[in-house]
Amino acid sequence: MRIESDHVRLTTEPGTATLWLNFPGEPVNAFDLVRLRELDRAIAAVAANPAINILVLRSAKPAGFCAGIHPDALASLTTEADRAALAWVGQQVFGRLAGLDAVSVAFIDGPCLGAGLELALACDYRLCLSRPTTLLGFPDAPHGIPPCFGGTVWPRTGAVRRAIGRLAESGRTLSGREARSIGLVDHAFCDRRGKIELRTFLDRLESRGPRPHQASEGFGLAEERQTFARSLGSPTAQAAIRQRQFDTQALYSDPFGGVGLSGHRPVNPIPPLPAVVGLVGEDDDAARLVAEVALRGGNIVVKGSGSVVQTHIAISLARGFVTPLEAEQARVRVKVSDTLAGFDQAGLVFVAEGQTVDRLATVVGSRCLVVRCEEGNPSQRIRVDFPHARRVVGLRLSPSAEMIAYPHTETHTLLTLSAWLKRFGLAVRMAAPAAGSARAAA
Repeated sequence: MRIESDHVRLTTEPGTATLWLNFPGEPVNAFDLVRLRELDRAIAAVAANPAINILVLRSAKPAGFCAGIHPDALASLTTEADRAALAWVGQQVFGRLAGLDAVSVAFIDGPCLGAGLELALACDYRLCLSRPTTLLGFPDAPHGIPPCFGGTVWPRTGAVRRAIGRLAESGRTLSGREARSIGLVDHAFCDRRGKIELRTFLDRLESRGPRPHQASEGFGLAEERQTFARSLGSPTAQAAIRQRQFDTQALYSDPFGGVGLSGHRPVNPIPPLPAVVGLVGEDDDAARLVAEVALRGGNIVVKGSGSVVQTHIAISLARGFVTPLEAEQARVRVKVSDTLAGFDQAGLVFVAEGQTVDRLATVVGSRCLVVRCEEGNPSQRIRVDFPHARRVVGLRLSPSAEMIAYPHTETHTLLTLSAWLKRFGLAVRMAAPAAGSARAAA
């Protein structure tokens, strides 16, 4: 049996089916009404086939399992009745999954947030690749977008239900191993063992048979719908939805809202994240991003102390995002020097507050993107010459990523930096262009 639609794909092998989520037009999977209906049809096909004993749910996208409900779908819900209706549809679809005779296994790789986590909770088992990009939680719940597809109902044990309540209240996200420690997932393993662990787990299920199926009674669904319908109408929730619409624009959209600074949409493709990233000076937020580049396999060059970068690698290890071996390999990829050795190979360089870039300008290539970490008002800064002013941009990293266009900053520079930052899960905003000198700040 093979079923394929615009948004889901169902493939089978003897006794096992795999349901692939592949929602087009977006870098990550996110639900709307149409996608829920197609998911429901695929689940119904599994339910109607007695030869399927195991169902695996996973993403066909490299950007993650599922990031929740699409913000455009949320924005279209103008009344409480509309909101309750969407919640009811999602509960019915996920309820069908929770009630399958076949044993369901969610294979989580990348963000598993909001309704995506609710989908995983409706499964009998959850397996998780523990990597820096894998996060589980309800980050939008404190902002008025609570669980609505049965996330508070599907967990089989009281301990997991209480953990879900704490996650929804705090908005905190967990690594795969942190989620395993509280029983939210059954197994978490490193990327290189993912295929082996999944196959071993499925073989074990086939050989010893599934555990007794205990579908949820469904108590609490009506209350969940009502809470969602009321909360989504609040000013806080509406503001959060608008921000999410901005944050999930396609990578080719302009940070100013869809039209380029020059008055047209850019056509240049977004390049991949550079293989070498530099950091001049010490900035905690920039060091966190640089450490994540190292954990993803990139090489880092640091002028000054590399202790902050090493600290963030240690934090990722302590939280279980990576294994000790992966952390050690990342540490080796961080090269620290008192000079600018290696910066000629960098495609992206962060410059900490208070650091000069006069010497950097003579080292980096013409295509290197130079990011000045700003704290104060950039229009009040002393401006210095930089030979590639179009590739220089300001950035504030707390509490969100706010890009600052200098007078000569090129549109594509902003688009490239925005796309790169979004890969680290950052919400990207655009500040007003700095006024003043015709020279770009550096």
